Amino acid sequence: MSRRDEFQGAGGIAEEAASWFARLQGEAATGDDWLAFERWLQASPAHARAYERLEALWIDLDYAPVARDLGGRPLLAARRRRLARSAAGNPGRRAWLAAGAAIAAGLVAAMGIGLWPAPGAAPRSYQTAAGQTRQLVLADGTRIRLNAASKITVSLGRDARRVQMGDAEAVFDVAHDTVRPFLIAVGDRQVRVVGTEFNLRHRADKVALTVRRGVVEVRPAGAPQARPTRVTVGQQLTHTEGQNGSILKVSDSATAFAWTSGQLIYRDQPLSDVAADLSRRFVVPVRTADAPTAALRFSGVLVTDSESDVLRRLQAFAPLRVERTADAVVLHRR
Repeated sequence: MSRRDEFQGAGGIAEEAASWFARLQGEAATGDDWLAFERWLQASPAHARAYERLEALWIDLDYAPVARDLGGRPLLAARRRRLARSAAGNPGRRAWLAAGAAIAAGLVAAMGIGLWPAPGAAPRSYQTAAGQTRQLVLADGTRIRLNAASKITVSLGRDARRVQMGDAEAVFDVAHDTVRPFLIAVGDRQVRVVGTEFNLRHRADKVALTVRRGVVEVRPAGAPQARPTRVTVGQQLTHTEGQNGSILKVSDSATAFAWTSGQLIYRDQPLSDVAADLSRRFVVPVRTADAPTAALRFSGVLVTDSESDVLRRLQAFAPLRVERTADAVVLHRR
């Protein structure tokens, strides 16, 4: 039996996969939704195969814009109407479920394709300089946005997709693939992902992970049997390398993701953190003059349009004086 025949013969499983796909793309998807989805995937290997092929179709055929414009799709109309009637609750979410599931199910019925591009490519390193950000799209459909002064190495293999994260910060929007987990080595921790979106920051010996969609597992590196810490929507995990445990707390993901829209948000953080962030954001490094200045606590939002404007605003928010030297910007306590 061909892959196409096998997939089309899945029938109800294919429709279930389409429904899950649409449900999890909406902003209303919760951590409980993702946990329920994981249980559905694990209930049968056929579930995972159906979902993976559906998602591969979505990526390869670039159907995401269709979810926003459903005009001229008569072959999908009947299925869309049936799904619309079965979706209860929030009207906005009901519309999205009907649209997304209809399109996904239409793709399922139309054809079958392979699960992923041919694996085995050599590891690739990606790096950004100070003041530079970069958008990456991996062969599996995963999207990565690298913050300034960051470096990662990516390897897409047959059994797993692996990332080695050095001193870096990035937003990961990971394509779902239960057969090949997405594993990130960061400090003395391993992050395991199935399909989700999160911001991961590794600076010096500090690790911070904030989840915006889905569920992420974190465990000590080199300990695959260790019980993981599960981080879900609206939570942040912080860890200091060398320490046994981590801190898990409720967190507004907007703060962690703010850098992607040109902002830096701080809540009672030492000025040394602000200086380090600005040194990565702009070409001219920023440092504090002494320990008392570095220890100053700062709360505020900095729009990172230009270094001169940021420094001017920083002086307005905090008791600081800015000194420009030949090779750096020095912050002094007033």
